[in-house]
Amino acid sequence: MAKIKTIKINGLRGVREPLTLDLDKKSILVYGDNGTGKSSVTDSFEWFFYDKIEHLSNEEIGRRKGRDALRNIFIPETEDSFIELTFDENKLDSKKSIDNSLKTFNSNETDDFKKFIASSFSERLILRYRDLVQFIIAGKTDKLKELQNIIGFSDVQNIRDLLKRNGARIARNIKSANYDNLKNVQQSTILENLGQNAYTDEQLFDGANKLIKPLKLGIEIKSRQDINTVLKKIESKEDSELLNQINFYTKVKESVAQIEGNVDNINNSYSTFYDSFNALKKDPEKVKNLQLLSLLQEGKSVLTKDVVENDYCPLCQQEKSKIDLLQDLNFRIEELELLNKEKEKVDNNSKDLQNTIKPNISAIEGLLTEKLFEKEDYKKLKETVEKIQNSLNNHLDESKKELTEKLSDKEEIKFVKKEIEELTSELVKTIKKLTESKEANLKFKTYTKLFQSAKAYVEYLKIEKEQSVLANQQATFELLYEDFIKRQEEALNVFLTMFSNDINDFYTTMNPNEKVEDIKLVPLKKNDELVGITIEYSFFNETHTPPIAYLSESHINCLGLSFFLASVRAFNKESKFFVLDDVISSFDRSHRYRFAQLLTTKFSDFQVILLTHEKEFFELVSSEVKSKGWILNNFKWTKDNGTGIERGIADIKDRIKKKIEDKNTDGLGNDIRVYAERVMKRVALEIEAKVAYRNNDINEKRMAPELLDAVQSKLTKASKELKEKADIPKIKGMPMFIGNTTSHDNSFQESIEDLEAIWEDVKGLIHNFYCSDCDKFLSLKFYDNVENKIRCGCGNLKFDWKK
Repeated sequence: MAKIKTIKINGLRGVREPLTLDLDKKSILVYGDNGTGKSSVTDSFEWFFYDKIEHLSNEEIGRRKGRDALRNIFIPETEDSFIELTFDENKLDSKKSIDNSLKTFNSNETDDFKKFIASSFSERLILRYRDLVQFIIAGKTDKLKELQNIIGFSDVQNIRDLLKRNGARIARNIKSANYDNLKNVQQSTILENLGQNAYTDEQLFDGANKLIKPLKLGIEIKSRQDINTVLKKIESKEDSELLNQINFYTKVKESVAQIEGNVDNINNSYSTFYDSFNALKKDPEKVKNLQLLSLLQEGKSVLTKDVVENDYCPLCQQEKSKIDLLQDLNFRIEELELLNKEKEKVDNNSKDLQNTIKPNISAIEGLLTEKLFEKEDYKKLKETVEKIQNSLNNHLDESKKELTEKLSDKEEIKFVKKEIEELTSELVKTIKKLTESKEANLKFKTYTKLFQSAKAYVEYLKIEKEQSVLANQQATFELLYEDFIKRQEEALNVFLTMFSNDINDFYTTMNPNEKVEDIKLVPLKKNDELVGITIEYSFFNETHTPPIAYLSESHINCLGLSFFLASVRAFNKESKFFVLDDVISSFDRSHRYRFAQLLTTKFSDFQVILLTHEKEFFELVSSEVKSKGWILNNFKWTKDNGTGIERGIADIKDRIKKKIEDKNTDGLGNDIRVYAERVMKRVALEIEAKVAYRNNDINEKRMAPELLDAVQSKLTKASKELKEKADIPKIKGMPMFIGNTTSHDNSFQESIEDLEAIWEDVKGLIHNFYCSDCDKFLSLKFYDNVENKIRCGCGNLKFDWKK
C-alpha cells in the first residue's frame, strides 16, 4: 500500500507560488486561518485522484468537473498549474497539469499508475466537514445507496435491479401483447377456412387433406412443403385480383379481431389508471406536496453539492446550520416518500395503459398502409378503422396527462365492444361472400381456404413461439432474481456486522463511559426486498433509531467520522493515506482530544493529512501527534504569493525552547502561559477536576488561574501528597498568569531571566502530572483500586488518591 513522500502544488486554487510538503510517508497536522488555502490542498488532491472537484462541479461555477475554477487566476497564461505527488513506490510518482485552455496532462501513463488511480475510486481518501454527516442524517433509501456505492455493492445492486426490471418488463410485454388473444384470432381464421382448429401440424394436414379431397389431385399432404405444392398446382392467375381482396379483408378482420380481444383489457387498464389518478388529484394538498417534494429534493442537492457554502437557508436567507437544514430536508422528504409511492402507482398504471394500447395502435397503423384503402370503394371501411385508431390515440393521450389536468370520463372514452364485434362479423361475412362468389370454381375456393389456413397456422406458431420464449425468459429472470437477493443479503449482512463493529469501536473510543453503544447498520426489508439501511444503537440499554433522535450535533459528527474511518479501514487497499479537512469544527474539547488519540493509536499504520483552522485544537493536540512522529505546519496567505508555509516552529513547546535559547523575550511569556493553560486543561480532564461549565467558545479559552484553582480544589480533596508536591499556589501567584480573558495583558515587564525561571517552575509543575517514560498523564482511568493510587500508564508515576 502506497504512502506519500512529497506533495508539490503550483497555480491551483489559492496556491499561486510553488507549495511543497515534504512528508516522507509521515502524517501531518496543518493549521491555517480560514482563507489561507488549506482547502486548496484538498481540492488539488481530489482533482489528482478523481479528475474533478465535487463542490465546484455545478453550473454556477462551470460544468467541466470544476476545472473552470481550478487554475489560480493570477498564474501566467503560459504557465501550467499542477500538483505533483511522489510515493514510497516510485512507479506511482506523477505530475498532473492543467494549461490555460483547461486541457489536462499526466506525466505517468503506465498501467501501474492507471490501476492505482482506478482503485482510488472505490477507496475513501478525502473527508470534508460538509460531508461529515451526510450518511448519518440521510434517509434510509439514501443510506442504502450511499453504502452500496462505498462498499462496491452499487454494481451488485444494479445487476439485481436489472434482473428485476427485465423480469417485470417481460411480464408487461406478455400482458400487453395478449398472446392468447392473438392466437385465438389466427385459430378463428383456420376454423373459418378448414372447418376445424389446427394446433399441431397433424391437425393442419388432416384438415387440409379433407379440404382438397374433392379435387382428386392424387396428393396426400404430409408436410407444409406439400401444402405449397398443392397451392402451386391449383393456383389461377385469372383470380389474383379477387384473391387480393380476400387477403385484404382477412388482414383487416384479424387486426380488428385483435383489438376486439383487447377491448376489456384497454377499458380495465383505463379504469384503473383513472381511479388512481383522481384519487390522488382530489386532494389538492397532496398535489401541492408532490410539487414541494421536487423542491425539497432540489434543495437537498444544492446543500450536498455545497453550492451554498455558509450556514444559512438559501430560500429564506436566515441563518441556520447546514446539518440542521439537511436533517429537516431528509425528514420532510421521507415524510413525503409515501405520497411519492402513490404518484409512482399512478405512473405505473399509466405505463400499463400505454403498453396495452400501443400494440393495437401499431396494428392499425400497419393496416392503414394497405393500398386498397386508397380506393373509393373502401372509403367507408377506412373511416371505420380510423375511428378505432382515434379512440386508441385518445386513450394514449389521456395516459400522458399531468395531475394538474383533467381526465376524460370513463364512460365517455370507453370502447364499445359490441360495435367492434359487429365490424368483425361483417368482415367475416364479406370474406365468405368473396370466397363463395365463384361457387363453380372449386379450385379457387379450395386455394383461398388452404392459403388462408396455412398462413394463419404459420402466424399462430410464430406467436406461440414468441410467447413461450418470453415466458421462459420471465421464469429464468425471476429465479435468478430470487437467488441473487438471497446471496446479496447474505454477503451484505456479513459486511455490515464487520463494518458496524469498527464504527462502534471508533465511536466509543471518542465517547467513553457514555450510554450510547452497540451501534449497528441494520438492513430494512419490505416485501422480502432490501429497501434501506438504518442506524440502530443502544441508549441506556434501550434500542433506538435514528441517531438524530437523541444525539447532539457533536455526537452525530463523531458518528459520521467513525463511519468514514471504518470505510477507510475496510476499503483502502492501495492507498495507505487519507485527508481530513476541518472535520472537528463542531467537536467539543474532550471529543477533539480523543479524536486525535484515535488517529494516533488506531490509525498509526496510515498516513493522515489533517487540516484545521481551529488554533485551540492545533495547540491542544500538536504535542500528542508530534510525539507520534507527525509533522506540524502552519499555512499563511499573502497577496503576492497566495498560500504558503509559515516558517518557524509550529509546536509551542519547541518555540519556547528556541526563544529561551536565543534569549528572545518577544511573545515568550504569552507562549509559556498558553502552554501552561493547554497542559492544565489536559490535567483537569484526566483527574476529573470540575470546572464550571461554559459554552463551547468560552470552554475552549479557559485561563490558567481558573484551571489551577480547579486542580488545586481536586487535589485538596483527593491527594495531600500530590497537592504538596505540585505547589500550585506558587505557579498561580506568578504575574504572567494575571490578566484579562481577551488579551492576557498585564503590567509585568519580563526579563529573560525571569521567564527562564518561570519556565522551569511550569515544567516542574507539569512533571508531577506527566510521565515521560510512557508519554501518559496521571489519569483516573489508570486508577489502582488495590493501592488506592492514581497513576500514569506504566505506573512509574503514582500518588495516593482518595476517590
